[in-house]
Amino acid sequence: MDQVKKKLREAAFFLGKLAERSRLAFGDREEFDFYLSAFLSAARSVDYRFRHEHNPRYETFRSAWDTALSSNEQALVKFMVDDRNLEVHESGSSRVQANEHLVIGTSYRDASGTVTVAAPPGAPPAELVRPAFSFLMNGRAVPVVESCVTYLEILKRLVTDFCGPVGAA
Repeated sequence: MDQVKKKLREAAFFLGKLAERSRLAFGDREEFDFYLSAFLSAARSVDYRFRHEHNPRYETFRSAWDTALSSNEQALVKFMVDDRNLEVHESGSSRVQANEHLVIGTSYRDASGTVTVAAPPGAPPAELVRPAFSFLMNGRAVPVVESCVTYLEILKRLVTDFCGPVGAA
């Protein structure tokens, strides 16, 4: 079980990096994609490790476990597996990027940098445009980080239900 739990911790690590990057206004946008790719691969590896290390018991367990998931959870798991396949084997993740407009007044600061605005009196407030990443699921834009958090929670339940609490290595 150590390798399965290690992959789960790896997915959590990259999700943390993904969430950090999603909050930054400046810097290399490609980093978001790197962290998403790493998260998707590590998360998918949880199932692969189970299949490699614990078959056929895992196959039987997994079939029953999947049917106990809600339809929304089943759809999310399928979406994330399919998106990982797109990322690794085809043209990249299906995530889309939109722009989020932030009214910043006279200054803005986050871990990626600082902007100070100087404008004449009466000028409209300044806006900062930063990327917002989402998946299109059932015709609805769902933030990537939110989707990944929910997916990781499902995987944690999978590990816990199969082998007990996900504590230390």
